[in-house]
Amino acid sequence: MKNNKKLLIILIGLAVADLLGAIDSTGVNIALPKITHDLNIPVVLSQWIPNAYTLVLVTMLIFMGKVGDIIGAKKLYIYGLLLFGITSLVLGFINDPYSLIIVRAFQGLGTAILYTMPMAIIAHLWKEREKAFAVTASFFAFGMLIGPLIGGFFANLDFGNFYGWHLLFLLNIPFVIFGLFIAEKFIPKIEPQKKIKIDIFSLFLLFTSLVLIVLSLTVISRWFMVVGLLLLVGLYLYEKKLTNPLLDLKLFKNQTFTAANLISFSIMVTVIGMSFVLTFYLQDVLKWNSMQAGLAMLPVPIVTGIVAALSGKIKNWRLGAFLSSVPVLLGILLLIFITPETSYYKLILPAMVLIAAGSGVLMTVIFAAIFGSAPSDKSGSASGLLNTIQQLGALIGIALVAALVFQYKIAFSILSVAALLGVISAFFVKKRENIKEV
Repeated sequence: MKNNKKLLIILIGLAVADLLGAIDSTGVNIALPKITHDLNIPVVLSQWIPNAYTLVLVTMLIFMGKVGDIIGAKKLYIYGLLLFGITSLVLGFINDPYSLIIVRAFQGLGTAILYTMPMAIIAHLWKEREKAFAVTASFFAFGMLIGPLIGGFFANLDFGNFYGWHLLFLLNIPFVIFGLFIAEKFIPKIEPQKKIKIDIFSLFLLFTSLVLIVLSLTVISRWFMVVGLLLLVGLYLYEKKLTNPLLDLKLFKNQTFTAANLISFSIMVTVIGMSFVLTFYLQDVLKWNSMQAGLAMLPVPIVTGIVAALSGKIKNWRLGAFLSSVPVLLGILLLIFITPETSYYKLILPAMVLIAAGSGVLMTVIFAAIFGSAPSDKSGSASGLLNTIQQLGALIGIALVAALVFQYKIAFSILSVAALLGVISAFFVKKRENIKEV
């Protein structure tokens, strides 16, 4: 496409998906205590409101990416918007906890589409993908910034049996309508791959293995992780014989694709793990209230959004790899030295700024490197793999430090090892590969 104005309109429409995902996940997490109270349910049940969503989201990302390659990214994106919109509308009027959990699971499926297809569409339509990802990353960071504020505000509103947190779901509707209008009117048809069948046994193995891995990182015995990994090995051995495998591991034969995904994984482990530990540190060690702690964490999405917008100009992927991984490592190393007497402004804030800056570069240059090193007709599969790796990184980041939140120096030391993996991986990212615009 040569019409820059049309491309900008499409990009804004696609960025709505990132905005919705960020606002919905962060807003619901903030409102969860109020939902638990309003519905008079135990915490052991209410935790499945976010867990059901996350479980389906993580386990369906690769599958949805593959489906997008088969039926076309535009068509699946529209289906995803419709599913997300319908479930949001239903959630806006549900008071039964079990129905809430089930519909949230279906919303997670819609989100899996919204997380994968915009990336696939950008990979098809943009040559300078860094600039496009800079826009979507800025929307995502903005959503992460305002999501907790909106969730907290709505949670305090009550209208009889219509609770304020219902508005958090209904807020999605106008954004979905806007996204549908842009998608239908402006996004061109993207030709899918030749019609192929998805092997049902492969899908079963992938889904079961990811479910076990995700559950092992949340509420069930760690032994489920071993079973899940063994099933993934079985899937790999089985799919080696297939012409069109569901899990396209051939993409990892590309050095840049593998290294960039490792950087993405390591940064997600570090950033999410850091946020988890720091939230407890600020409230339990420094004795700050939840509002103070929330305000203290705001620099992370703010700096991430600003740096993402600026780093869209970086065309050298290897440079971007170091600019993303090195600041994250330096930031987490700084946090190892904090004490209850440490000034927030002298050490904690600079550390968060460094980590957030690295995250901003990740969401532009590294994403561009991942898609630029994958064939354009497999952009959906590449997106599914990227998003799955990121979501697993987020879960692992929390799992690594969940038992160490009060031993924060040890927790930050463990996270620094993950950050070091990103720096090492940066050496294997090529400066840039030839990209052909579709």
